[in-house]
Amino acid sequence: MDEPERGALIFYVAMVFFLANFALGILVQFRVVDTKPFRWLHHALFFAAFASAAVAAGVGFLQGAPYRWVLLPVLILFAVLPRVRAGTPGHAALAGGALILYAAGCVWML
Repeated sequence: MDEPERGALIFYVAMVFFLANFALGILVQFRVVDTKPFRWLHHALFFAAFASAAVAAGVGFLQGAPYRWVLLPVLILFAVLPRVRAGTPGHAALAGGALILYAAGCVWML
């Protein structure tokens, strides 16, 4: 696997962590899943999403990858997200914004 492919892989890994956490958040919000017994899971997935996005952004800037600029606002949204109460429209808007940015990153990867 060459360097550009490795850079793309880390972007996709970061996106998968985000999507897993996003899906879990939606399932909890609509009461499909109750995470009270394992509330740490959402926090662990968020940490993995944040850390992998930071690594992907760093790799992207080192390699000049097309997705690198998309991850900067994602990291800003991730930094603000824990400060906005879960279950509120603001929390959903921040997560939705990150979802849109990740979709834009996928488009730029084409």
